Amino acid sequence: MYSTAQKIKQKMLELTQLFCIERNIFQRFVIVYRYIRLLNKDPLTQEILQKMFDDTAKVMGKLHKDGMDEEEFLDVKGEVIYTNDFWMYYSNLEVIHGKMKKIKECKLCDKGKFDNLSRLYSKPYSKEMLELSFKVINSNVFDQLDQKCFLDEEKKDGKTYFDEKKSILFIKGQKVLINRQDKITNAHKILKYIFIDNKKNLHDDFFFSEIAEDEFNELDYKERKNNWRTYFRACEDINDKILNQTNELVKEFLIFNTGRKGKVSVNKKYL
Repeated sequence: MYSTAQKIKQKMLELTQLFCIERNIFQRFVIVYRYIRLLNKDPLTQEILQKMFDDTAKVMGKLHKDGMDEEEFLDVKGEVIYTNDFWMYYSNLEVIHGKMKKIKECKLCDKGKFDNLSRLYSKPYSKEMLELSFKVINSNVFDQLDQKCFLDEEKKDGKTYFDEKKSILFIKGQKVLINRQDKITNAHKILKYIFIDNKKNLHDDFFFSEIAEDEFNELDYKERKNNWRTYFRACEDINDKILNQTNELVKEFLIFNTGRKGKVSVNKKYL
């Protein structure tokens, strides 16, 4: 979670900085398009935006609640102003994203769409307003990311999960170091594929052919007769590390087989 959140922050900041230094108006709009697309498509930011929307709806509901005293009314009204400010700045960029999406779909065949968009943001203060929109969104989303990382970290006590950044596997309170150096090993890649890329499908079987293509970028797996051995050995390595570092308390963490149709799964009793 922490590693994913940091990557999202970094990408958002990169796009923000690119927008601030870009002089070409079309390219600025392209950056806005990429920025909002990132927020709308990444599962973590999707969840955060949905939560912020739901929180806004709750606050709006409170504002119309009867029986509030003056102090409570002022507090709620302040919350409404704050949340409405965020969505106002967000909509500044969302409008551009929507227009650019249509322009992309029609491959700029209707130049009038771009001209209308340019006129909409042609005021002397338009660039500063959009830069502020980036900053407001970044600030709010970063706060939510930090809170979510902290809360999820607390929830993970006693759980089984893989810390990709530190390359540490946690198994119900047991800590297993996978990489002892900066080098990314095959064992690390397989655990990343299972616990990070497929965190919602931990009870599934994962075929070596899928891991080879999706995580190792091996497109010729099926054409190489003994290619399964690479993934089989990596699974053996993971189980050996777990066995040694847990004083043999955790046995057969991964269940796997041999052959071109080889696959691996996590032993259900550790999930």
